[in-house]
Amino acid sequence: MSKVLMQPSKVSKYMGMDVTSLMSVPLFIMEPFSMLQKMAEIMEYTQLLDDADKSDDQFERLALVAAFLVSPFGAAERTWKPFNPLLGETFELEGLGSNVCFMAEQVCEQPPVSAAHAENEHFTYDIVSAPATKFQGNSLEVYPKGRTRISLRRSGEVFSHVPPQAKVHNLVLGRTWVDSYGAFLVTNTATGDKVQLEFKQCGWFGAGQYEFDGHVMDAEGNAKFAMSGKWNSCVDMCACSPDGSPIADAPVRRLWTCAEKPAEDHYGCTHFAWHLNSTKYLSRPPLASDSRRRADRQALQERKMTEAAAEKQAIDTQQQQQHKEFEQRGEQWQACWFEPAPDMQVLPGEEPAEVVPLWRWNGKYSSARDGMPAGSDDWRDGVMGKGFATSQQLALKQ
Repeated sequence: MSKVLMQPSKVSKYMGMDVTSLMSVPLFIMEPFSMLQKMAEIMEYTQLLDDADKSDDQFERLALVAAFLVSPFGAAERTWKPFNPLLGETFELEGLGSNVCFMAEQVCEQPPVSAAHAENEHFTYDIVSAPATKFQGNSLEVYPKGRTRISLRRSGEVFSHVPPQAKVHNLVLGRTWVDSYGAFLVTNTATGDKVQLEFKQCGWFGAGQYEFDGHVMDAEGNAKFAMSGKWNSCVDMCACSPDGSPIADAPVRRLWTCAEKPAEDHYGCTHFAWHLNSTKYLSRPPLASDSRRRADRQALQERKMTEAAAEKQAIDTQQQQQHKEFEQRGEQWQACWFEPAPDMQVLPGEEPAEVVPLWRWNGKYSSARDGMPAGSDDWRDGVMGKGFATSQQLALKQ
């Protein structure tokens, strides 16, 4: 992140604020992705879930699910802020990873709440994300509040997840870097088996940076495997004693290795992330509400800062006007692809519904998508930064 632009006088007004929900965050601290696209980055390593579904060992399945949930941390060193999605904004993904279909939608704007669903023949993945942040002047604390559930199709097991917190250091002075630390928990809700990892907080002179360790345990707390690694690069597993102590000469199995990142990329993005800002793997035009179509995001990607700022202001102003029109009509916006789920059970360890609202995938998108036109042969030319309209905006035209 550029320290030339990050002047104290420009950031002092954000002290102590939750910048997650700010509509006026300056572009010089932003990256050309929406939060919905950032949520999709976890889909890079879905082969781990495919392997888990194929495994006959319940503890191996649990370890592979945990490795999958560590894998997005390989892209977590970026220090730029993504665009806040507008109410009704969406992002879809298909064809990347292990033939996965992914859809995310912004279901609430204040406070910001995003919901996403993904599936293939081996698993379903559901998340409701309601992150919070606290700007501390030269650092930013990130609280990844959410509700993640993964279901394996063959066994029918459902896994829940509680991630560690993070902190972005040296936003104004010094080299900007990210630290993730604290408890990382994955629970098999059917058996009570769990993975408990501890992400170590970076100490003086980089001691312990990126490191984590812990165990795969049965419901009674007996260790089955030891897990360790560095969250930005790898996850290892090996057999251990029931008390968690190592077994001499036990072979170490590497479950995950982070893919090599592009050299000297301005934003520090992965190759997979840049695929999310393309139409290469889409079989037909994305919805008008898709993040790829945002003109401000596209202008920032092309490093056209003045144009990006103007487009962002225009989108924000338009969104505010749409809110007023809905209020004047006495109508309430409804999400298209997700629905409130007040009857959903909050699992042990998950955030309460007051913190992370209960939403579920409504299953309507696949049939709706099948009924949409495939587009002309050159439809890809009319997507990136073009034709953006949220479902809220489209509803007002009806």
